[in-house]
Amino acid sequence: MREYKITPKELILESILLLKKNKIKEPKLNAELIMSHCMNGDRIYLYENYTKKLTKIEQNLFRTLIRRRIKHEPVQYIIGKTEFMGLPFKLNKNVLIPRPETETLVEFAINYSLENKEKCKKILDLGTGSGNIIISLAKYSPNLKYYAVDISRGALYVAKENAILNKVDKFITFFQCDLFSCFNKKFKFDMILTNPPYIPQKVLSTLPEEIKLFEPQISIDGGEDGLKLIKRIIYESYKYLNKNGICLMEIGYDQSYQVGRILRESEKYKDIKFIKDLARTKRVVFFKRK
Repeated sequence: MREYKITPKELILESILLLKKNKIKEPKLNAELIMSHCMNGDRIYLYENYTKKLTKIEQNLFRTLIRRRIKHEPVQYIIGKTEFMGLPFKLNKNVLIPRPETETLVEFAINYSLENKEKCKKILDLGTGSGNIIISLAKYSPNLKYYAVDISRGALYVAKENAILNKVDKFITFFQCDLFSCFNKKFKFDMILTNPPYIPQKVLSTLPEEIKLFEPQISIDGGEDGLKLIKRIIYESYKYLNKNGICLMEIGYDQSYQVGRILRESEKYKDIKFIKDLARTKRVVFFKRK
């Protein structure tokens, strides 16, 4: 009896229907990313082998992973990786999935550091997570001193793996601590970068299941008003910035007015401005120590 040939194309078409039925956005993309992972290749490899016969192991793994996606587990956690700033990053549930809007912060930081090499030598990433911000900066603006902190040991493990993956591990020093608690006040930086949690607690329950059920709450919960960590960073950064040192902070889409007011009332900073993302949202705040 001739064995039936099951191909990636057939399983992908079958899974698209299941994903649509369970209200998963971009079902074709999700299915292709999962199939590529099961075949141990990228999407180009998948297209080149769209009608090849799959092994039983590949078939079973694909169906198992699709069942996880149907339960709204993010595809990035399922396949254990993502891309940010054109670079590969490993992921697990200890770290937030990097978002495209964070590239706004990173692109500005890269340009600023390249244009101000003599003034911008020591750079700190607060709450590094997967390391996507500081690793991208170290990759595209080399030969500076980079530091990264996170309160989570699990997150730091992922960040260190990603630094090795992107060949910048020799240039970044990692610390486990809460914001600045591992530095004395003599330790100053020229640039501080941060993407703190900024979602108000009352909004958390309304977030998509992919976020509220799977991503680390510590990375998204900004307290009652979403500004808990933002306020701490604003009040404490002054002590750890050199004169004219800068801070770049990602904020929520509707927080620019409040953040601007907090910065002005602190009377510690100057040149406060907001940088818009591709959606024309004020996504990043820039401020400089007086």
